[in-house]
Amino acid sequence: MLSAASSLPDKKKPATHLRFLQRTIVRYSLAPLSVAISLGIGLLAWRYGIRHQFSMFLFAIAITAWYGGVGPGMVAVVFSTLVYDYFYNEPLYTLTVPYEDIPDFLLVLLFGSLVGWFGAVRRGAEDALRTSEEKYRKLIEAAPDAIFVWDAHGKCVLANGSAARLRGCREDEVAGLSLADTYAPAERDLLQERFDHARNQGALRFERQFLRQNNEVVPVEISLSTAGEDQYQAVVRDISDRKEAEEELRKQAELLSLAHDAIIVRDPESRIIFWNAGAKKTYGWSATEAFGRLSHELLQTRFPVSRHAVDAALQEHGEWEGELTHLTRQGRAIVVTSRQSLRRDERGAPAAILEINRDVTDRKQAEEQIHKMNEELEQRVIERTRELQAVNKELEAFAYSISHDLRAPVRHIAGFTELLQKHSGPVLDDKSHHHIEMILDSANRMGSLVDDLLAFSRIGRAETQKTTVDLAQIVKSIVGELAPDTLGRNITWHVGDLPMCYCDPAMLRLVFANLISNALKFTRTRDQAKIEIGSLNHKPDEIVIFVKDNGVGFDLKYKDKLFGVFQRLHSQEAFEGTGIGLATVQRIVHRHGGKVWPESSVDHGATFYVALPKLGKEMLQPGEGEGASVTRNVYQDEEAV
Repeated sequence: MLSAASSLPDKKKPATHLRFLQRTIVRYSLAPLSVAISLGIGLLAWRYGIRHQFSMFLFAIAITAWYGGVGPGMVAVVFSTLVYDYFYNEPLYTLTVPYEDIPDFLLVLLFGSLVGWFGAVRRGAEDALRTSEEKYRKLIEAAPDAIFVWDAHGKCVLANGSAARLRGCREDEVAGLSLADTYAPAERDLLQERFDHARNQGALRFERQFLRQNNEVVPVEISLSTAGEDQYQAVVRDISDRKEAEEELRKQAELLSLAHDAIIVRDPESRIIFWNAGAKKTYGWSATEAFGRLSHELLQTRFPVSRHAVDAALQEHGEWEGELTHLTRQGRAIVVTSRQSLRRDERGAPAAILEINRDVTDRKQAEEQIHKMNEELEQRVIERTRELQAVNKELEAFAYSISHDLRAPVRHIAGFTELLQKHSGPVLDDKSHHHIEMILDSANRMGSLVDDLLAFSRIGRAETQKTTVDLAQIVKSIVGELAPDTLGRNITWHVGDLPMCYCDPAMLRLVFANLISNALKFTRTRDQAKIEIGSLNHKPDEIVIFVKDNGVGFDLKYKDKLFGVFQRLHSQEAFEGTGIGLATVQRIVHRHGGKVWPESSVDHGATFYVALPKLGKEMLQPGEGEGASVTRNVYQDEEAV
């Protein structure tokens, strides 16, 4: 590209030099030609007695210097001096110049130089003007829009090729065209008004119907401005495609005229060109009142971002969606969800904007009210929770106090009944012995209930201290402790791989002690008892341990009763217990953020699942860890139920 560009001047150089040489020859040829013509006229005048030949040569010098420049002017001065001296100055037909004529010849020389300088200045100004006009002409011709320059009388003095094409005529026919001939008859009364407005304001932009030579009417957009004294420049753009797109969009929008949503069509300048019945219902203005108004001014739109940002999004993506706040005709502020789409014409220029607005004021108010109610409800829940926690603490304290205070009277009843049985046994009949045994049995059972209730209360009051626990070791220890109670029974144990847990070791021990002892108790009626303890890969964020047996089972419809305090599904005569063991299990598991649930059917055994969060050491709270104290005197004396 560079080499091609650099070789371009070399190709043009000979032609340029040739033109320069031709112009130089023409300019210098003007000097002898003008002098010769002056000589001929002078000789003819001399014959008829006219003696003003010197002025004729001055005229020749002036013409040569004005049109040829300083150089040809000097040549004309020399030729004129010699010719005048030879033909008109005494002695005739000689080239002798008297001393007294030298000042005259110097004045002639000065006159020629001055005229030549004036000519050079004039040609420079003419060349600059010609260059400027040529640039202006090229710009006008390259413009895709039609450009007219009108004089004060409405006559076209300049137009480009696009103007001729818009008019539908040849370019030479545009010159002298009357502006009124381009106006439809109904709009000609506006001519002078628009000229006056452009002259006063400097510029005017409007739309009108342009009348072509074949009387066809074309919609155009005109930018009218002053162009020097008593002249006006009009840039005329054919907007037929845009109008067709607007009309098509308007027809499509009319199909939605029965919609409840407000449907508005705007031109690229945001002037409203369509307004459906839903818009009238939403905002209160009729279509006639809304047409031609700027939508953001009519509705006093409050944007979530700047209006320019919304316009930029439409230009870039062709659509925009968001919430706007508008004012109705009655001055009421409403919130609408707005969906806007930009329609372009065949040339890609913006043609129209379709805007669909839905009034969501009631919904927003309802959402705000619901939000406020939720905040109030949250506050009430917090207060109620605080009250319930206080009540639970009071109940736990009460249960602890009652359980602790009942221990001594129950022991006294059992102790004195045993003394009565020992000292009065020989004198009591069989019925009295039976009564004493019933008292002792009830007192012992009451003691167990009080002990279990006390332990249950202590669980809620004690602070959990978590650490990493080997569950397999805990289960092995519990099975070993229960071994003496299983002597003489045929039991098959199956203990699978158990995971490490992050929990309170004393509490976790109590959970599995209750579950395993229950499995032993409810398989007592089986000739071959089977107890399985294992774990499941349930979820990534939790571990699940289960205790399964082939005991008597239970009906799952009573599973909600299972974890209540003093709730039992079997009679005391069939299976002993206080009904607190599973309630204790659930409380401990919940305190660890886990859950417990059963699966069972009558006479087909039962499975209890315990799910605990899978927490690593990185989740340790301050003061927790493997070194934390795990001493639990509270649980040392507890026995599985």
